[in-house]
Amino acid sequence: MKLAPRQRWLILGGLLVATLLAGYFAEDEPEKPHQKQRPARTASSSVAGSPSRPVAAPAPELQEPAPPGSPPESLGIDPFRNQSWYVAPPPPPPPKPKAPPLPFQYLGKVVEAGGTKVFLARQGQHLIVHEGDVVDDNYAVLQIAGGQMVIEYRPLQEKQTLAIGSAQ
Repeated sequence: MKLAPRQRWLILGGLLVATLLAGYFAEDEPEKPHQKQRPARTASSSVAGSPSRPVAAPAPELQEPAPPGSPPESLGIDPFRNQSWYVAPPPPPPPKPKAPPLPFQYLGKVVEAGGTKVFLARQGQHLIVHEGDVVDDNYAVLQIAGGQMVIEYRPLQEKQTLAIGSAQ
């Protein structure tokens, strides 16, 4: 069936008018479901027998539910955030603790038949030590020989050496 050009224009024009009317009369937003309204409060009057009118409560605002498959806004998920599969390596272990530098200053020594006594200074104190002595429960004198004194820092069991002159 072949239509004349005038008939085609009339059919297309009618469809255009129908589309415009449907768009005009269609609602922009879907109708929101109504909630049950609570009974309105009545205003009390100072006169005992006067009729009281109910006071209308403001209508609560409803939020539209999120479309299915979308994350809830309460979680604060940003769909446009930068995502990466990179996982940072764990931090390196902390370094092993080290003994503090020796607080002793060598003053001199005396070699006797019973052993060697070493004179030390620490914070204005003068100390006389020999092998096996413990100073302040932190330092133990392990060995005095060959111009050196080996001292152990007891909390970490770390050995330190203090030069004490020649090997006499």
